[in-house]
Amino acid sequence: MAGSTGNPDSWRVSGSVEEKETGRPLVGFVVAAFDQDLVFDDRLGMAITDKDGLFEIRFATAQFQDFFETEPDIYLRVYDQKGANEVFETHQAVRHNASRDETFRLRVPARNLYGPRSAS
Repeated sequence: MAGSTGNPDSWRVSGSVEEKETGRPLVGFVVAAFDQDLVFDDRLGMAITDKDGLFEIRFATAQFQDFFETEPDIYLRVYDQKGANEVFETHQAVRHNASRDETFRLRVPARNLYGPRSAS
């Protein structure tokens, strides 16, 4: 089935971003989607969460397709409201051969929201 627009070249990543401990929606956070590749990961797009912590990113096949790749291997990164500090990522849980319409529920630990993340 094509993406939700009916366009055979349309892909969509959507979902919600919330604080893990409280379920509070994270408003105004930047979500970026990437396609994992062997050498250089492709940036598929970005969105800003709305008042309910929801986001939607749409992209086309040309943004990820390399050689024999027909489906993207998607992971997300979440940045603070300024887009400066990464507060969460799903790189360890890549969705290989993703479908045209993927939904994520991102639960960001509160410790990541207050101050810079430390390497531990």
